Amino acid sequence: MHKNGLLDCVHNVFLVKQNISEEIGKNYGLSVIDVNILTFVDICGKNTTATDIEQRRKIKKNTISVHVDALVQKKLLERSEVSDDRRKAELRLTAKGKEIAQQCIERRCEFGRKLQEGLTEQEIATLNHCFEIVNKNALSLLSNWQIEKDK
Repeated sequence: MHKNGLLDCVHNVFLVKQNISEEIGKNYGLSVIDVNILTFVDICGKNTTATDIEQRRKIKKNTISVHVDALVQKKLLERSEVSDDRRKAELRLTAKGKEIAQQCIERRCEFGRKLQEGLTEQEIATLNHCFEIVNKNALSLLSNWQIEKDK
């Protein structure tokens, strides 16, 4: 890989992930953000809130609110108040919302398998180890930027 190879690779993987969400969204009249919210809630499970989405996905609170409202109206998502904090609402998928999220997750897994085609088990293990280190470094950079931002 050339000098920017890793960043180019990450960018291309992101684009494919977006295309998967876009394709699934078109089948149901949903945006990429809608599909990603459904998928996020499915992966995170119980006790997921809009704040969780905001913090992990870096989507603005008002954008999340608009999309969550639309998903609730389409009966893909349900909201319920958190017992100890009435300002928060837990998000849960309906059966149809779960079906859409699962389609997206399955397509992403299929994409992940295709990315590994032609690699040996040892190469996959090495690649996974390298990605763990790169991810740890990325999380550290994000943490440092957040600390600087909060100053």
